[in-house]
Amino acid sequence: MVSPHTRDPVGVSLLGSTGSIGTSALRVFARHPQRFVPVALTANGRVDALAEQVATWKPSYVGVVSGEPPAGSGWHRGPDCLVEAATHPDAQVVLNAVVGAAGLHATLAALRAGRTVALANKETLVVAGEVVMATARTGGGTVVPVDSEHSAILQCLAGRRPEEVRRLIITASGGPFRTWPTARISDATVADALNHPTWRMGSKITIDSATLANKALEVIEAHHLFGVPYDRIEVVVHPQSIVHSFVEFIDGSVVAQLGVPSMELPILYALTHPERIADSGVPRYDPVAAGSLQFEPVRHDAFPTLTLGIEAGRAGGAAPAVFNAANEEAVAAFLQGALTFGQIPVRIASALEALADRPGRTLEELLEADAEARRHVQSRLSC
Repeated sequence: MVSPHTRDPVGVSLLGSTGSIGTSALRVFARHPQRFVPVALTANGRVDALAEQVATWKPSYVGVVSGEPPAGSGWHRGPDCLVEAATHPDAQVVLNAVVGAAGLHATLAALRAGRTVALANKETLVVAGEVVMATARTGGGTVVPVDSEHSAILQCLAGRRPEEVRRLIITASGGPFRTWPTARISDATVADALNHPTWRMGSKITIDSATLANKALEVIEAHHLFGVPYDRIEVVVHPQSIVHSFVEFIDGSVVAQLGVPSMELPILYALTHPERIADSGVPRYDPVAAGSLQFEPVRHDAFPTLTLGIEAGRAGGAAPAVFNAANEEAVAAFLQGALTFGQIPVRIASALEALADRPGRTLEELLEADAEARRHVQSRLSC
Protein backbone atom coordinates (compact mmCIF):
# COMPACT_ATOMS: atom_id res chain seq x y z
CA MET A 1 0.00 0.00 0.00
CA VAL A 2 1.16 3.52 -0.75
CA SER A 3 1.98 5.37 2.46
CA PRO A 4 -0.65 7.92 3.50
CA HIS A 5 2.24 10.26 4.26
CA THR A 6 3.50 10.28 0.69
CA ARG A 7 3.90 13.77 -0.76
CA ASP A 8 1.88 13.08 -3.89
CA PRO A 9 -1.79 12.09 -3.68
CA VAL A 10 -2.67 8.46 -4.27
CA GLY A 11 -4.43 7.82 -7.57
CA VAL A 12 -7.49 5.61 -7.13
CA SER A 13 -9.60 3.83 -9.72
CA LEU A 14 -13.08 3.53 -8.24
CA LEU A 15 -15.13 0.74 -9.81
CA GLY A 16 -18.82 1.01 -8.95
CA SER A 17 -18.72 4.67 -8.02
CA THR A 18 -22.50 5.23 -7.90
CA GLY A 19 -23.27 2.40 -5.46
CA SER A 20 -23.34 2.62 -1.69
CA ILE A 21 -19.63 1.76 -1.28
CA GLY A 22 -18.64 4.01 -4.16
CA THR A 23 -20.47 7.06 -2.82
CA SER A 24 -19.01 6.41 0.65
CA ALA A 25 -15.55 6.29 -0.89
CA LEU A 26 -16.09 9.62 -2.61
CA ARG A 27 -16.99 11.14 0.75
CA VAL A 28 -13.67 9.83 2.07
CA PHE A 29 -11.87 11.36 -0.91
CA ALA A 30 -13.62 14.69 -0.34
CA ARG A 31 -12.43 14.71 3.26
CA HIS A 32 -8.82 14.04 2.19
CA PRO A 33 -8.37 15.72 -1.21
CA GLN A 34 -4.61 16.04 -0.75
CA ARG A 35 -4.24 12.31 -0.19
CA PHE A 36 -6.60 10.58 -2.63
CA VAL A 37 -7.54 11.46 -6.20
CA PRO A 38 -10.03 9.41 -8.24
CA VAL A 39 -8.36 9.01 -11.61
CA ALA A 40 -11.02 6.64 -12.97
CA LEU A 41 -14.72 6.22 -12.21
CA THR A 42 -17.00 3.49 -13.51
CA ALA A 43 -20.66 2.66 -12.96
CA ASN A 44 -23.03 0.01 -14.21
CA GLY A 45 -25.92 2.01 -15.60
CA ARG A 46 -26.68 5.05 -13.44
CA VAL A 47 -25.53 7.54 -16.03
CA ASP A 48 -27.03 10.66 -14.43
CA ALA A 49 -25.41 9.95 -11.05
CA LEU A 50 -22.11 9.19 -12.74
CA ALA A 51 -22.29 12.43 -14.71
CA GLU A 52 -22.64 14.39 -11.46
CA GLN A 53 -19.59 12.65 -10.04
CA VAL A 54 -17.59 13.31 -13.18
CA ALA A 55 -18.49 16.99 -13.06
CA THR A 56 -17.22 17.18 -9.49
CA TRP A 57 -14.08 15.04 -9.71
CA LYS A 58 -13.04 15.33 -13.36
CA PRO A 59 -11.35 11.92 -13.60
CA SER A 60 -9.22 11.16 -16.65
CA TYR A 61 -11.13 7.92 -17.32
CA VAL A 62 -14.90 7.33 -17.15
CA GLY A 63 -16.67 4.10 -17.99
CA VAL A 64 -20.25 2.87 -17.95
CA VAL A 65 -20.90 -0.86 -18.24
CA SER A 66 -24.48 -1.05 -19.45
CA GLY A 67 -25.81 2.50 -19.74
CA GLU A 68 -25.55 4.87 -22.68
CA PRO A 69 -22.85 7.54 -22.25
CA PRO A 70 -23.86 11.17 -22.91
CA ALA A 71 -23.24 12.22 -26.49
CA GLY A 72 -19.76 13.62 -26.97
CA SER A 73 -18.70 12.77 -23.43
CA GLY A 74 -15.76 10.60 -24.40
CA TRP A 75 -16.79 8.00 -21.84
CA HIS A 76 -15.95 4.35 -22.40
CA ARG A 77 -18.73 1.79 -22.62
CA GLY A 78 -19.14 -1.94 -22.01
CA PRO A 79 -17.77 -4.54 -19.59
CA ASP A 80 -14.18 -3.96 -20.73
CA CYS A 81 -14.21 -0.53 -19.09
CA LEU A 82 -13.80 -2.20 -15.68
CA VAL A 83 -10.50 -3.80 -16.69
CA GLU A 84 -9.36 -0.62 -18.42
CA ALA A 85 -10.06 1.44 -15.30
CA ALA A 86 -8.43 -1.19 -13.06
CA THR A 87 -5.20 -0.94 -15.05
CA HIS A 88 -5.21 2.84 -15.46
CA PRO A 89 -1.55 3.97 -15.44
CA ASP A 90 -2.16 6.69 -12.86
CA ALA A 91 -3.88 4.41 -10.35
CA GLN A 92 -1.87 2.97 -7.50
CA VAL A 93 -5.04 1.65 -5.81
CA VAL A 94 -8.12 0.03 -7.33
CA LEU A 95 -11.18 0.19 -5.10
CA ASN A 96 -13.42 -2.54 -6.48
CA ALA A 97 -17.00 -1.88 -5.33
CA VAL A 98 -18.68 -3.69 -8.22
CA VAL A 99 -21.59 -5.88 -7.16
CA GLY A 100 -21.38 -9.59 -7.99
CA ALA A 101 -19.06 -11.78 -10.03
CA ALA A 102 -18.77 -9.03 -12.66
CA GLY A 103 -15.89 -7.58 -10.65
CA LEU A 104 -13.65 -10.64 -10.98
CA HIS A 105 -11.79 -9.80 -14.21
CA ALA A 106 -11.00 -6.28 -13.02
CA THR A 107 -9.53 -7.59 -9.77
CA LEU A 108 -7.34 -10.08 -11.63
CA ALA A 109 -6.18 -7.44 -14.12
CA ALA A 110 -5.26 -5.02 -11.33
CA LEU A 111 -3.32 -7.68 -9.44
CA ARG A 112 -1.44 -8.73 -12.58
CA ALA A 113 -0.48 -5.08 -12.98
CA GLY A 114 0.88 -4.99 -9.43
CA ARG A 115 -1.83 -2.70 -8.05
CA THR A 116 -3.23 -2.66 -4.55
CA VAL A 117 -6.87 -3.80 -4.71
CA ALA A 118 -9.09 -2.42 -1.96
CA LEU A 119 -11.68 -5.14 -2.29
CA ALA A 120 -15.35 -4.52 -1.50
CA ASN A 121 -16.38 -7.07 -4.13
CA LYS A 122 -16.43 -10.18 -1.94
CA GLU A 123 -17.76 -12.30 -4.83
CA THR A 124 -14.31 -12.06 -6.43
CA LEU A 125 -12.83 -14.28 -3.74
CA VAL A 126 -15.90 -16.49 -3.48
CA VAL A 127 -15.87 -17.38 -7.18
CA ALA A 128 -12.11 -17.72 -7.63
CA GLY A 129 -10.34 -17.25 -4.32
CA GLU A 130 -7.37 -19.51 -5.04
CA VAL A 131 -6.88 -18.02 -8.51
CA VAL A 132 -7.09 -14.46 -7.15
CA MET A 133 -4.61 -14.99 -4.32
CA ALA A 134 -2.19 -16.82 -6.64
CA THR A 135 -2.45 -13.92 -9.11
CA ALA A 136 -1.62 -11.48 -6.33
CA ARG A 137 1.50 -13.47 -5.48
CA THR A 138 2.74 -13.78 -9.06
CA GLY A 139 1.73 -10.30 -10.22
CA GLY A 140 3.01 -8.40 -7.20
CA GLY A 141 -0.39 -6.97 -6.33
CA THR A 142 -2.00 -6.80 -2.90
CA VAL A 143 -5.54 -7.49 -1.73
CA VAL A 144 -6.78 -5.36 1.18
CA PRO A 145 -10.37 -6.00 2.33
CA VAL A 146 -12.94 -3.23 2.53
CA ASP A 147 -15.82 -5.19 4.06
CA SER A 148 -16.17 -4.07 7.67
CA GLU A 149 -15.91 -7.64 8.97
CA HIS A 150 -12.68 -8.44 7.13
CA SER A 151 -11.24 -5.02 7.83
CA ALA A 152 -11.87 -5.76 11.51
CA ILE A 153 -10.07 -9.10 11.29
CA LEU A 154 -7.15 -7.48 9.47
CA GLN A 155 -6.87 -4.89 12.24
CA CYS A 156 -7.10 -7.52 14.99
CA LEU A 157 -4.38 -9.60 13.33
CA ALA A 158 -1.90 -6.74 13.02
CA GLY A 159 1.58 -8.05 13.80
CA ARG A 160 0.42 -11.57 14.65
CA ARG A 161 1.55 -14.83 13.04
CA PRO A 162 -1.03 -17.15 11.42
CA GLU A 163 -0.15 -19.99 13.77
CA GLU A 164 -1.21 -17.83 16.73
CA VAL A 165 -4.84 -17.70 15.54
CA ARG A 166 -7.34 -20.17 17.00
CA ARG A 167 -10.52 -18.91 15.29
CA LEU A 168 -12.23 -16.00 13.58
CA ILE A 169 -15.69 -14.87 14.68
CA ILE A 170 -17.62 -12.83 12.12
CA THR A 171 -20.59 -10.83 13.36
CA ALA A 172 -23.94 -10.53 11.58
CA SER A 173 -26.64 -7.98 12.30
CA GLY A 174 -29.24 -10.68 11.75
CA GLY A 175 -30.98 -8.62 9.09
CA PRO A 176 -34.64 -7.60 9.08
CA PHE A 177 -35.90 -11.10 9.95
CA ARG A 178 -33.78 -11.78 13.02
CA THR A 179 -36.82 -11.97 15.31
CA TRP A 180 -39.35 -13.30 12.79
CA PRO A 181 -40.77 -16.82 13.27
CA THR A 182 -39.19 -19.25 10.83
CA ALA A 183 -42.49 -20.03 9.10
CA ARG A 184 -43.15 -16.34 8.40
CA ILE A 185 -39.78 -15.62 6.77
CA SER A 186 -40.46 -17.57 3.58
CA ASP A 187 -43.39 -15.27 2.77
CA ALA A 188 -41.45 -12.02 3.26
CA THR A 189 -41.99 -9.37 0.60
CA VAL A 190 -39.34 -7.40 -1.25
CA ALA A 191 -40.17 -4.36 0.90
CA ASP A 192 -39.73 -6.46 4.05
CA ALA A 193 -36.37 -7.79 2.91
CA LEU A 194 -35.05 -4.35 1.91
CA ASN A 195 -35.87 -2.87 5.32
CA HIS A 196 -32.48 -3.47 6.95
CA PRO A 197 -32.38 -2.36 10.59
CA THR A 198 -28.77 -1.11 10.62
CA TRP A 199 -27.16 -0.55 7.22
CA ARG A 200 -28.26 1.31 4.09
CA MET A 201 -26.91 -0.60 1.13
CA GLY A 202 -27.71 -1.57 -2.44
CA SER A 203 -30.64 -3.89 -3.05
CA LYS A 204 -28.63 -7.04 -3.83
CA ILE A 205 -26.46 -6.93 -0.72
CA THR A 206 -29.48 -5.97 1.40
CA ILE A 207 -31.31 -9.11 0.25
CA ASP A 208 -28.14 -11.11 0.94
CA SER A 209 -28.19 -9.69 4.47
CA ALA A 210 -31.80 -10.78 4.86
CA THR A 211 -31.03 -14.38 3.79
CA LEU A 212 -27.59 -14.35 5.54
CA ALA A 213 -26.03 -15.27 2.19
CA ASN A 214 -23.70 -12.35 2.78
CA LYS A 215 -22.27 -14.12 5.84
CA ALA A 216 -21.63 -17.25 3.80
CA LEU A 217 -19.79 -15.12 1.25
CA GLU A 218 -17.81 -13.48 4.06
CA VAL A 219 -16.81 -16.82 5.58
CA ILE A 220 -15.47 -17.96 2.21
CA GLU A 221 -13.70 -14.62 1.72
CA ALA A 222 -12.13 -14.81 5.18
CA HIS A 223 -10.85 -18.30 4.45
CA HIS A 224 -8.98 -17.06 1.39
CA LEU A 225 -7.80 -13.75 2.83
CA PHE A 226 -6.44 -15.08 6.10
CA GLY A 227 -5.77 -18.75 5.40
CA VAL A 228 -7.94 -19.97 8.28
CA PRO A 229 -9.75 -23.33 7.83
CA TYR A 230 -13.55 -23.29 7.66
CA ASP A 231 -13.91 -25.20 10.93
CA ARG A 232 -12.24 -22.26 12.68
CA ILE A 233 -14.45 -19.52 11.24
CA GLU A 234 -17.75 -18.86 13.02
CA VAL A 235 -20.70 -16.48 12.65
CA VAL A 236 -22.54 -14.89 15.56
CA VAL A 237 -25.51 -12.52 15.47
CA HIS A 238 -24.84 -9.05 16.90
CA PRO A 239 -27.81 -6.72 16.26
CA GLN A 240 -26.06 -3.47 17.20
CA SER A 241 -23.34 -3.88 14.51
CA ILE A 242 -20.76 -2.30 16.81
CA VAL A 243 -18.36 -5.25 17.03
CA HIS A 244 -17.40 -6.04 13.45
CA SER A 245 -15.40 -9.23 14.12
CA PHE A 246 -13.40 -11.05 16.77
CA VAL A 247 -10.13 -12.94 16.59
CA GLU A 248 -9.37 -15.56 19.23
CA PHE A 249 -5.71 -16.47 19.72
CA ILE A 250 -4.27 -19.78 20.89
CA ASP A 251 -3.71 -18.51 24.43
CA GLY A 252 -7.44 -17.75 24.79
CA SER A 253 -7.17 -14.00 24.35
CA VAL A 254 -9.90 -12.49 22.15
CA VAL A 255 -9.38 -9.23 20.27
CA ALA A 256 -12.31 -7.34 18.72
CA GLN A 257 -12.60 -4.28 16.52
CA LEU A 258 -15.46 -1.93 17.41
CA GLY A 259 -16.91 1.12 15.73
CA VAL A 260 -20.20 2.74 14.80
CA PRO A 261 -21.82 1.26 11.68
CA SER A 262 -20.22 3.14 8.79
CA MET A 263 -18.36 1.97 5.72
CA GLU A 264 -16.24 5.11 5.58
CA LEU A 265 -13.84 3.88 8.27
CA PRO A 266 -13.01 0.51 6.64
CA ILE A 267 -12.70 2.25 3.27
CA LEU A 268 -10.20 4.73 4.71
CA TYR A 269 -8.27 1.97 6.45
CA ALA A 270 -8.07 -0.06 3.24
CA LEU A 271 -6.60 2.97 1.48
CA THR A 272 -3.96 3.64 4.16
CA HIS A 273 -3.25 0.14 5.53
CA PRO A 274 -1.19 -0.60 7.54
CA GLU A 275 -1.00 3.02 8.69
CA ARG A 276 -3.79 5.24 9.99
CA ILE A 277 -4.61 8.90 9.48
CA ALA A 278 -6.79 11.28 11.45
CA ASP A 279 -10.29 12.44 10.57
CA SER A 280 -12.18 9.45 9.29
CA GLY A 281 -15.39 11.48 9.43
CA VAL A 282 -17.03 8.68 11.39
CA PRO A 283 -18.61 9.51 14.77
CA ARG A 284 -16.53 8.29 17.68
CA TYR A 285 -17.73 5.22 19.51
CA ASP A 286 -19.21 6.09 22.90
CA PRO A 287 -19.56 2.90 24.98
CA VAL A 288 -21.88 4.56 27.49
CA ALA A 289 -24.22 5.91 24.85
CA ALA A 290 -24.13 2.62 22.94
CA GLY A 291 -25.22 0.70 26.01
CA SER A 292 -25.44 -3.08 26.03
CA LEU A 293 -23.98 -5.21 23.27
CA GLN A 294 -26.03 -8.29 22.42
CA PHE A 295 -24.90 -11.58 20.87
CA GLU A 296 -27.04 -14.49 19.71
CA PRO A 297 -26.51 -17.80 17.92
CA VAL A 298 -27.45 -18.02 14.25
CA ARG A 299 -30.83 -19.67 13.59
CA HIS A 300 -29.64 -22.00 10.85
CA ASP A 301 -33.11 -23.50 10.35
CA ALA A 302 -34.50 -20.04 9.58
CA PHE A 303 -31.62 -19.03 7.28
CA PRO A 304 -30.61 -22.11 5.24
CA THR A 305 -28.73 -20.03 2.66
CA LEU A 306 -25.93 -19.48 5.19
CA THR A 307 -25.39 -23.20 5.63
CA LEU A 308 -25.56 -23.83 1.88
CA GLY A 309 -22.85 -21.24 1.26
CA ILE A 310 -20.50 -22.43 3.99
CA GLU A 311 -20.85 -26.05 2.85
CA ALA A 312 -20.08 -24.92 -0.70
CA GLY A 313 -16.93 -23.27 0.60
CA ARG A 314 -15.91 -26.44 2.40
CA ALA A 315 -16.51 -28.49 -0.75
CA GLY A 316 -14.23 -26.23 -2.76
CA GLY A 317 -13.70 -26.63 -6.48
CA ALA A 318 -16.51 -25.00 -8.43
CA ALA A 319 -19.04 -25.23 -5.58
CA PRO A 320 -18.49 -21.67 -4.25
CA ALA A 321 -18.83 -20.26 -7.78
CA VAL A 322 -22.06 -22.22 -8.24
CA PHE A 323 -23.39 -20.96 -4.91
CA ASN A 324 -22.58 -17.35 -5.73
CA ALA A 325 -24.03 -17.44 -9.25
CA ALA A 326 -27.19 -19.24 -8.16
CA ASN A 327 -27.64 -16.75 -5.34
CA GLU A 328 -27.20 -13.77 -7.67
CA GLU A 329 -29.78 -15.11 -10.09
CA ALA A 330 -32.24 -16.08 -7.36
CA VAL A 331 -31.96 -12.67 -5.68
CA ALA A 332 -32.49 -10.89 -9.01
CA ALA A 333 -35.57 -13.02 -9.64
CA PHE A 334 -36.92 -12.27 -6.17
CA LEU A 335 -36.45 -8.53 -6.69
CA GLN A 336 -38.32 -8.83 -10.00
CA GLY A 337 -41.17 -10.78 -8.41
CA ALA A 338 -40.36 -14.04 -10.17
CA LEU A 339 -39.47 -15.93 -6.97
CA THR A 340 -40.70 -15.81 -3.38
CA PHE A 341 -38.22 -15.16 -0.59
CA GLY A 342 -38.51 -18.77 0.56
CA GLN A 343 -37.62 -20.04 -2.92
CA ILE A 344 -34.19 -18.37 -2.90
CA PRO A 345 -32.43 -21.12 -0.90
CA VAL A 346 -34.43 -23.80 -2.73
CA ARG A 347 -33.08 -22.66 -6.11
CA ILE A 348 -29.55 -22.37 -4.71
CA ALA A 349 -29.73 -25.88 -3.27
CA SER A 350 -30.96 -27.21 -6.62
CA ALA A 351 -28.03 -25.63 -8.47
CA LEU A 352 -25.53 -26.98 -5.95
CA GLU A 353 -26.99 -30.48 -6.17
CA ALA A 354 -26.67 -30.44 -9.93
CA LEU A 355 -23.38 -28.63 -10.40
CA ALA A 356 -21.28 -28.45 -7.21
CA ASP A 357 -19.00 -31.32 -8.21
CA ARG A 358 -17.89 -29.65 -11.44
CA PRO A 359 -14.13 -29.03 -11.70
CA GLY A 360 -12.87 -25.65 -10.62
CA ARG A 361 -9.10 -25.80 -11.06
CA THR A 362 -8.85 -22.99 -13.62
CA LEU A 363 -10.53 -19.65 -14.16
CA GLU A 364 -12.18 -21.01 -17.30
CA GLU A 365 -13.72 -23.91 -15.40
CA LEU A 366 -14.96 -21.59 -12.66
CA LEU A 367 -16.55 -19.19 -15.14
CA GLU A 368 -18.25 -22.09 -16.92
CA ALA A 369 -19.65 -23.32 -13.59
CA ASP A 370 -20.86 -19.77 -12.91
CA ALA A 371 -22.65 -19.66 -16.27
CA GLU A 372 -24.18 -23.12 -15.82
CA ALA A 373 -25.50 -22.18 -12.37
CA ARG A 374 -27.15 -19.07 -13.77
CA ARG A 375 -28.78 -21.07 -16.54
CA HIS A 376 -29.93 -23.66 -14.01
CA VAL A 377 -31.74 -21.08 -11.88
CA GLN A 378 -33.19 -19.20 -14.85
CA SER A 379 -34.56 -22.41 -16.38
CA ARG A 380 -36.53 -23.14 -13.23
CA LEU A 381 -38.12 -19.77 -12.59
CA SER A 382 -41.45 -20.94 -13.95
CA CYS A 383 -41.41 -24.16 -11.91
